[in-house]
Amino acid sequence: MHERAVFHGGPSRALALLFAGVVASAIWGSPAEVRALIEHDRWEEALSRARALATSEPGDDATAALGEALYRAGRIDEAGEALAPLALRDESPPRALAQLGLVRAAQGKDAEAAALLGRAAAAAPDDAWVLYRAAGAAPTRAKAIEMLRAYLERAPADDRDRREGARGTIDLYTALGERRVWVVSEKPERLEIPLQPLAGSDAAYVVEAALANKKKVRLLLDTGSTGLFVVERAVRKGGLTPLSSETVFAGGGEGRTKSSRALLPSLAIGGLAFRDVLVTTTTSEFDPQGRFHGVLGVNVFQGYRVTIDLPGRRLVLEPPGGEAPGAPYWDVEGQMLVRAGAAGGPDGLFVFDTGAVRSMIGSGFAQAMPAARTSSDAAVRTYGGNVRGATLVRGVELRFLDLSGSKAAGVHAADLTQRSRLGGVEVSGFLGMDLLAGKRIVIDTQARRVDVSSPAPR
Repeated sequence: MHERAVFHGGPSRALALLFAGVVASAIWGSPAEVRALIEHDRWEEALSRARALATSEPGDDATAALGEALYRAGRIDEAGEALAPLALRDESPPRALAQLGLVRAAQGKDAEAAALLGRAAAAAPDDAWVLYRAAGAAPTRAKAIEMLRAYLERAPADDRDRREGARGTIDLYTALGERRVWVVSEKPERLEIPLQPLAGSDAAYVVEAALANKKKVRLLLDTGSTGLFVVERAVRKGGLTPLSSETVFAGGGEGRTKSSRALLPSLAIGGLAFRDVLVTTTTSEFDPQGRFHGVLGVNVFQGYRVTIDLPGRRLVLEPPGGEAPGAPYWDVEGQMLVRAGAAGGPDGLFVFDTGAVRSMIGSGFAQAMPAARTSSDAAVRTYGGNVRGATLVRGVELRFLDLSGSKAAGVHAADLTQRSRLGGVEVSGFLGMDLLAGKRIVIDTQARRVDVSSPAPR
């Protein structure tokens, strides 16, 4: 890397520096360097180096590193295409198998994902990177606990948020044992549920759900959330059984919010009913005015084609079938991600988020937009409080399918590094209700596709 070196400190010092240079040269331009760049959130450099390495020194390790870099950059399907040939062989790099397993999980191919991650863990039982990722597809919670404990033992210096998340999962799985959660007790073939606008707004909609004691709770329909988050006071008398505490990451405030996990004996949304419902609870109000008591993600409707008909103010659940129009989406750590872009700028993965009043872009995405200009500070409230350092940025026109945002109205911007690092893929922003309000949204949970259209004129 250096044209010449001047050594000081005698022969021993010179030899030590020379050895360090040899080691650095060995790492430079290697899979190890690509992985180090990924770990330090320098994913663009990692991808550039990985592409060059795969061309100049093709081989299994280089291909595995390329797949990891593509995945971190948000090029999920491209990562799958690069890694798929390696998985066909009996002896494949364990990290390639694990990374391909994450790709298949994001694509909704759960059985294939579990098989790949299981192969990776069996081939590399001492690899902390593999163990952490394979734990999510373990056949039992007991096995997942074993793998996460092994990860914690073997990676004491790993990202502290990642380690804390692993400890939280161990506590939850220990409390649950092998008990099934979100067990469907009633599942109509087709169901229509009223959507109620929040305080006459067209930017937020709620559904009503019934607890075991028949009490009704109002839940914000939020495609940007996973499962069910509720304020504890609203469900305490509904048979709530506390399980464990955990930290929810990448929300507002400090980006690390203490929460609790608990079970509700039952929950009914229209004619769709569940028992042993695993929820995340908080003592903080979601809405200062108490207009709703929690947020509900659409992943609880898995197996349905979900139509969020905002003009018709209804939520329709029906069997999937036929060709699914629209664009693909990927599920990474519960995030519903779509590929969107900006006029005159880059594209990237965005959280499809009916729970956000205004769209948001990451700080890095904003910096890649020549026309973007910061207008003012912004108060962006999410789980855990206001997002630190959020601003209002103008000059950005977001685009997804046939939708276009407004440059004049602006979008929010914030640092999304923590979310991207912990999720493992680069999240460029959130598509909110400034784009989606008044639209008809169809989410095919089987085909993993989403379509957005404007209502036909009357």
